Amino acid sequence: MIETTRIYIADISVLKETSVFESLLKRVPEYRQKKSLSFKFPKGKIQSLGVGFLLQIACSDVGMAGVDEHIAYGENGKPYFPDAPDVHFNLSHSGERVMCVISPFEVGCDVEIIKGDRGKLAERFFKPEESSWIKRFETLEAQSEAFYRLWTLKECYMKVTGRGMSLMPDKFTLNVDEIGNISLYHDGERPEYVFREIDLQDGYRYAYCIKNDCQNAPQEVRCIDLKNLL
Repeated sequence: MIETTRIYIADISVLKETSVFESLLKRVPEYRQKKSLSFKFPKGKIQSLGVGFLLQIACSDVGMAGVDEHIAYGENGKPYFPDAPDVHFNLSHSGERVMCVISPFEVGCDVEIIKGDRGKLAERFFKPEESSWIKRFETLEAQSEAFYRLWTLKECYMKVTGRGMSLMPDKFTLNVDEIGNISLYHDGERPEYVFREIDLQDGYRYAYCIKNDCQNAPQEVRCIDLKNLL
């Protein structure tokens, strides 16, 4: 049983180099090779390979090398290890970043590239009080970052529940207070869900949500340089 929640993040722009892509492709399980190559466009191929490689590293780090070769999926597509039901993981990708979280707790994670004004999307998908919170920021740049901050947090919760997009983001509320504490309201307050954010100041937002972390378990963040692993 692992005790630490481990977060892995990587810049996958290096996978645009054919030699690097082909080298790392040989090192992931066959199912991941096929999945990566099934994408029509290069972006999908390198994102799929990137998250698969991070998962392989994560499993090796926690003494479970090879368990990532057998992955099953829940009703709404949430992946899990059938051979290690007490170990949980989640994957995400956006732009040139990939993210993997492995934990002793149920977990959902999300990374999003920050881009442009998303005020109309907030009005469409967020609760009115969440949209109002975004508008309190003075500049469009700050409002855009606030939007993606909420978006990643919402995605994390939707993923950790196993419901994904079947749970629409306007069906629950997230409140971020002045010192950054995050509270979830979904048919009442839900303190069993703990949200954490990682700010690398690289133009992306990273977050994850874990369930029933009563002990405030430690976390470990690793930024992986894929080229150094060749």
